[in-house]
Amino acid sequence: MVRLKIGDVFEIVTSNGIGLFQYVHKDETIGELIRILPSLFEEGYVINDELVEKKELYLIHFPLGTALNQKLVTKKGNYPIPQDFKLPIKFRSEHMVNGELICWHIIDYDTWYRENVERLSEEQKQLSPWGIWNDTLLKQRLAEGWTLDRWI
Repeated sequence: MVRLKIGDVFEIVTSNGIGLFQYVHKDETIGELIRILPSLFEEGYVINDELVEKKELYLIHFPLGTALNQKLVTKKGNYPIPQDFKLPIKFRSEHMVNGELICWHIIDYDTWYRENVERLSEEQKQLSPWGIWNDTLLKQRLAEGWTLDRWI
């Protein structure tokens, strides 16, 4: 069993290329938080500090230890987390009823308090999704080029 270390970079193979992400935080309740690096890559790509320093597309909780043990992801090395990276204090989630968006939930990362918001501010539109994605959803979202600005 491989031990996870903050800063570890992993790859996951999707139908459209190889996605990269970096392990940045472990929450005792919801698990490992990863930052999704921009772009998909082809075989033979090279990871360097410059690539890892790029602004992430978003963050998401992901069962990294399990995925690594099941060989669903591959560790590519350990790199410094960018100096300008800050652990988010809020995330967002859509509240849907019968397929219709009712409101957004803005979730405080420390308290898990949820604030209901009908319309997102520009700042709130930059908040990463709340919740845990499994490998299937992560691969799907990476392959389709999912980003925060394409979210509803």
